[in-house]
Amino acid sequence: MHALTPRALCAILVALATACGAPSEAPAPAAAPETAEPRDGLLHLTPEQLQTARIGFGRAERRAETAALVATGEVEPPADGVAQVSPRVAGRVARLTKGVGDQVKRGEVVAVIDSPELGRAKADFIAAAASATVAREGADRERSLFDQRISSEKELRLAEAEATRARADKEAAEVRLHTLGVSDDQLGALRADDHFSGSVAITAPMTGVVVSRSVSLGQHAEPQDPMFEIMDLRTVWISVDVYERDLAQVVLGQSVVVRVPAWPARTFTGTVAVIGAVVDHRSRTIKLRVVLPNADGALKPGMFATVEIAGTTGAPREGVYVAASAVQRDGQRSLVFVRRGPRDFEPRVVEVGQVARDWIEITRGVTAGEELATAGTFALKSELEKGDLGEDE
Repeated sequence: MHALTPRALCAILVALATACGAPSEAPAPAAAPETAEPRDGLLHLTPEQLQTARIGFGRAERRAETAALVATGEVEPPADGVAQVSPRVAGRVARLTKGVGDQVKRGEVVAVIDSPELGRAKADFIAAAASATVAREGADRERSLFDQRISSEKELRLAEAEATRARADKEAAEVRLHTLGVSDDQLGALRADDHFSGSVAITAPMTGVVVSRSVSLGQHAEPQDPMFEIMDLRTVWISVDVYERDLAQVVLGQSVVVRVPAWPARTFTGTVAVIGAVVDHRSRTIKLRVVLPNADGALKPGMFATVEIAGTTGAPREGVYVAASAVQRDGQRSLVFVRRGPRDFEPRVVEVGQVARDWIEITRGVTAGEELATAGTFALKSELEKGDLGEDE
């Protein structure tokens, strides 16, 4: 086999390259459409989105603003809307018909107890009633005999005294049964040959909702031990403190707007029902009682509330304020969008203070001088939610 000369080897390589063809470059992938998405903690908008959303800008400012008088308080049940339900007689709990959270009406049975004491009281009443009847008949007979000069005056007086004593015993037994919850109709139905039941029905003294039940089946109940607590929460109260210097702005019947953390999207309207008569010498405040209708039961005793009194102005408060339109609610959070570039925004969670006309105080999260979106913020929030959804998926 003859060795190839360098010239021949070069010719062969050129021929192979020509036959196979030079490798072609892979086509560049098509550019994905540019969309808004959160990257590196920032929300990036396309030029089209920026124009469509009509984003406006403003700066956080340090200023002093005056808002309406705002006070904090706690939702309370009305004083006359709370009832403690106790048995009138000691006994064993035989039946429970209502529990915590149940609605009850006035006079509705909430429990039944078995009481030997009631059975004895019924028997004592029957015996006293029989003795009173016999004594009265004896006294009438003695009077008849006395009128016929057959019996003496002394015997008549003794018979009358016995009839009076027997009647007093009967009335005492009747009063005791009334105290134990037995009505006149039930008394009239008692007969000497009856079985004296010791069952006592415990009824609701008012319409409302059961907020606590402290007994269980078979438990012994005493008159001094509450079995149920019932509240009528169709109306609730809030006690708030107002500074002495602001008292001249408050009048009875004045409208108030109430907000609670449990329902951030709702406001509740009430009125000033009571203005306290005494100024607290330490805080220099006066108690107001605000009354609110609560037909749907949304307001629960124990909830913290913010009360804004209409038509009043508080003292100016200095702080960092932004335009009210800059703040968006996201569930329990408040958001602003701080500008980080021509089309870049930083979503930032902030804490808000008082609301003064078109301004909202920012107590944490923004410093004076920072530029942020003040128009089109709802569109920014929507784009942010789309990005969050994509990351979750």
